[in-house]
Amino acid sequence: MIDFEEIRKQIAIKHNVLLDKDDPILVTITINEIVLSRYLDLVTERYSDASRDLTIALLHQQEESKRIAEKIITEASDYVSNQVRQSVEESILEASKNLKQQSLGNNIASSNYYAQKAEKKATLATIMAVVSTVVAVVALVVVALN
Repeated sequence: MIDFEEIRKQIAIKHNVLLDKDDPILVTITINEIVLSRYLDLVTERYSDASRDLTIALLHQQEESKRIAEKIITEASDYVSNQVRQSVEESILEASKNLKQQSLGNNIASSNYYAQKAEKKATLATIMAVVSTVVAVVALVVVALN
């Protein structure tokens, strides 16, 4: 609330003018206080609305980001799995061809060499598949926790 006595005192000190208690300028001060108070209420209300809208938008964006990240990680893990599967299939096919060639030539030593080579490639492909699966699961857990 406005202290009119303090206003009258300050005007008397600074301007050598004595205001009556019912001076019209004091009415203007009261009107100004009412207008400013209503404006402040309106600004506060709009600020609250804007803050609430911004919070909702941020939450929506966070959920959308999680959804997109999950999609990217899933597609990446599918791609890696397909590449590993293709590599395993190619290794098995190559080993099979080599074994057939060796069995036709009755070369047991070469046959064992190619069988071991195929086995190593199959093992490597299996390890790659396991690693890619673990990476995909860890990535999904990280996205889910965020």
